[in-house]
Amino acid sequence: MEIGVTIYPHFVTKDKGLASILADVKIKDYDFVSIFPHTLGLIKNGVVVEKSLRNIETTLKGVGINYIVRMPTSVNLRDHIYYTRHFRVAKAVADVAIKLGAKVIVMQSGRTGRLDLEIEAIQQLADMVAPFDIKIALENTFSVKDTLYVVENVRRDNVGFALDVAHAFLSAQGNEEKLLEDVKLGTDKTVILMIHDNFGKLFPQVEPEDALAYGVGDLHLLPGEGSIPFGKILRLFGDVPLLLKVKDPEKFSKIPTKRGLIELLTSL
Repeated sequence: MEIGVTIYPHFVTKDKGLASILADVKIKDYDFVSIFPHTLGLIKNGVVVEKSLRNIETTLKGVGINYIVRMPTSVNLRDHIYYTRHFRVAKAVADVAIKLGAKVIVMQSGRTGRLDLEIEAIQQLADMVAPFDIKIALENTFSVKDTLYVVENVRRDNVGFALDVAHAFLSAQGNEEKLLEDVKLGTDKTVILMIHDNFGKLFPQVEPEDALAYGVGDLHLLPGEGSIPFGKILRLFGDVPLLLKVKDPEKFSKIPTKRGLIELLTSL
């Protein structure tokens, strides 16, 4: 089982550089990392910054860990007003993936706007990266069905589903039976399974610092700290890569080893 971890932009600081973080991840036996190229200085005004690209490539290869790339969460290819700007950034990320040799690009599906625009844009991006054996994995912002609709209508062999279990749990409003039903819809299309925990509650809307106290929202907790039945979910899949998404730097620094995480997930 391949397992990776997400290197969120705020993890990289002057005191803790990218190389150091990657080394820590490798020591814990994880197989790959997910990086955000635009926050590493690789994209400016929708254009790849070539001179910065070489430095990041050297760092990644120096540590010797595999990597996938993540599009900015602001990318919304359904936005007909600013579509050109969104697509320009998305295309730049695809270009970075090609030049770095990454094999997977993860992007969130849009929330509102024109579905036809998003489908056409993803088709263009898929055709662009296909010669380099790169897959695009479309992540469910919340609704599994909505994102699967896009994946199925793109009709490209190198476009699949990035199933974010925690987002699906929120969409199911904490209903375990509904969660498992939704997950089953996407098992055949899933390219990567994203794991983090929450309590399946969207309401009431509270201030960010109050969210954990109320147990609401997309908390990005370690598995076991919320209510998601990861053991039942994993039994629905074969050999699919997992990606751990924990946003709190302190929690991230204390994540278990790969073996420890597997034991934890299967026990829940």
